[in-house]
Amino acid sequence: MREPVYTARNISKAFNGQPALRGVDIDIFSGQIAGLVGANGAGKSTLMKILSGALRADSGELRLDGKPLLMTSMLEAWQSGVGFVSQELNLFPPLSVAENLWLVPGRTGFIPSGDFLDAAHAETERLGLDVSLSTPVAALSLADRQLVEIARALLQRPRVLILDEPTSALHASEVDRLHHVLRNLRDAGVAMVYISHFLEEVIEVADAVVVIRDGANVPLEAAADFPTVPEIVSAMLGRPARHGTLEDAPTRRSAKTGGKTLVVEALETRSGLNVDRLEAGEGEVVGLAGLAGAGPETLFQVLFGQVRPEAGRIELPSGRPPGSNRAGAVAAGVAYFPSDRKRLGLTLEQSICENVSAVRSLSLGRDGFVPNTARQREIAAARCMDIGVKMQNVSQRVGSLSGGNQQKVVFARWLEADPSLLLLDDPMRGVDVNAKREMCRIIRDLAAEGRVILFYSTDPGDYVSVTDRVVVFSDGRVVDELSGARLTEHSLVTSMNGEVSTAPLNAEHRQVPQATGERK
Repeated sequence: MREPVYTARNISKAFNGQPALRGVDIDIFSGQIAGLVGANGAGKSTLMKILSGALRADSGELRLDGKPLLMTSMLEAWQSGVGFVSQELNLFPPLSVAENLWLVPGRTGFIPSGDFLDAAHAETERLGLDVSLSTPVAALSLADRQLVEIARALLQRPRVLILDEPTSALHASEVDRLHHVLRNLRDAGVAMVYISHFLEEVIEVADAVVVIRDGANVPLEAAADFPTVPEIVSAMLGRPARHGTLEDAPTRRSAKTGGKTLVVEALETRSGLNVDRLEAGEGEVVGLAGLAGAGPETLFQVLFGQVRPEAGRIELPSGRPPGSNRAGAVAAGVAYFPSDRKRLGLTLEQSICENVSAVRSLSLGRDGFVPNTARQREIAAARCMDIGVKMQNVSQRVGSLSGGNQQKVVFARWLEADPSLLLLDDPMRGVDVNAKREMCRIIRDLAAEGRVILFYSTDPGDYVSVTDRVVVFSDGRVVDELSGARLTEHSLVTSMNGEVSTAPLNAEHRQVPQATGERK
């Protein structure tokens, strides 16, 4: 039996006393692509940071070629032959493609050599990156930037290559090209770990699959030589409720007949969103689900006036015409809850009162030319009390609040605008289970007041906890709708990956080796 080139044994890591990894093992073999999958928050990113030298484990051991590997930085990982392509692109937009490819940990000198430029041109051509090396990265599309990041890693000729969501910004043709390159690297003896939420892509390119759940390895059972998407989903979610999720689904409700309704019809955008018809009625919480780039984010941008559609009709619950910009959308009764609350949703250095009053006073001008600050504090205090913000007083700086209370301030801020349509973009991201329960209560109460709510999350469990039904997107189109008994985490993740949910696996399904052998 051959030995793995890179191994991790009993890797554990905790943050603020909360375990992220609990004794994880993984073997990475030369000439093999190991797919690593798990639900959001399972511990994949933490494991990859440890394998790539960006983070140190609390306990456990890494071994390269059978020898202990002690790393204190990504530079040492690169020098050892371990390369890492992060989902969060580490590029310098003002610099050229060539300069970004040249700037890697440990390299000295600021001007790429002629030999390097020749190699860089060959690598970018192989990846299908059809741009001049002198082009500033700032001028590239997100997909092309992703290819630059991958090319930079490949130019280091790594023995072990770790790819974290490498196709998240790529189109189908670019994914096929990348997979072709990865297979060539595999055949040349490179060991790879391929992390992705796109399970069909993992199955298409990987030789073995490793599943992480709640920070630990879990067995993967399949009825054939290689697992299917439903079987992988069963391993990813195969628990009663995992720690940190909400166990009680809401009482499902339908839209009120004759109530205020959002109607999106024959909508098309330049980026590829194509919605034949979507409706959400008064009192409903409708989930919009899909893998990265599937369409919900673009629909939110259209409804909030950030993207202008090429064609189609939008009827807002307020009865007003859609806004052509953000200010127009707010005036038309649309509120947008951004996923990045610290950058887009709040001004952290300002007080709670200033944040809560911002939309009402600045965007809508409802407090007059010279606002009554005492009245603003009174309104902010009442709103925060209704929502349950834990604070000293409304003069407290928002940045000093916990994540969950910051989320509540965002709700309070938008409710002051009295919107009829709420666009909730991952509102439970980065908060603990108790804060999630509070978020669910707030969302359900807002729906009961007669608002129309569209909800997106990176955690499938959130949809089950808060929505009445879920519309699933793929490649910019609506491909499925889940409600009633079908609205489960298993069915949702399976549908998002383009499969029809199947019945639970039976006991006769056998276990597949976890990244320890070649694909049959």
